[in-house]
Amino acid sequence: MHHNQRENLKKLVIDFCNEKGSKTFSLQELNNRYNDYSIIKIGGKTPQATVRRLLQELRDTGIISFLTTSGHYTLQNVLLETEKNDIENIDLSKETPNKKEYLIEMYARSSRWVQNAKEKYGLFCMMDKCSNTFLTTENKPYIEVHHIIPLHQKGEDSIWNLSVLCAHHHKMAHFAHEEVIKKIQNELLYKVKNYRV
Repeated sequence: MHHNQRENLKKLVIDFCNEKGSKTFSLQELNNRYNDYSIIKIGGKTPQATVRRLLQELRDTGIISFLTTSGHYTLQNVLLETEKNDIENIDLSKETPNKKEYLIEMYARSSRWVQNAKEKYGLFCMMDKCSNTFLTTENKPYIEVHHIIPLHQKGEDSIWNLSVLCAHHHKMAHFAHEEVIKKIQNELLYKVKNYRV
């Protein structure tokens, strides 16, 4: 019975993330959406306490990670439906976490967070003195959205963890030497934290 509850919650979380269009969620969001959790047959006087415990178990099994700085959880090693549609022909199982993250970012362009990042940060590379952004055949600037702290390192699918980069700097942010990646990460985190429209 206990195993079934955990599996039911796992499915509920995946469904919720698909509905939300984001891999990051809070316990409060789940509580607001599902209230007494009767939808997954978790009863008793304190169903929300049971859900909290089950979320800890899902974290221990690597399905989700807990982001202590913001009280949010991030779904791990699961693709949302929008991501599956975009990358269904790519076998991610053979890729390193860094490469996998990059491929997901490259192909999951229709998610709500990608659009939010472009709307907030614009269509030009956020790296200093970069002029690598170019126009596409539709006469629009080509820009890529980047998770500053990768999801596989417990980064959040949230606007504070997103940036916009040219293709060159995006590849550098994933595949350069470790010290270069850290420098880019620090610069982007600073810019996002202090961003002004």
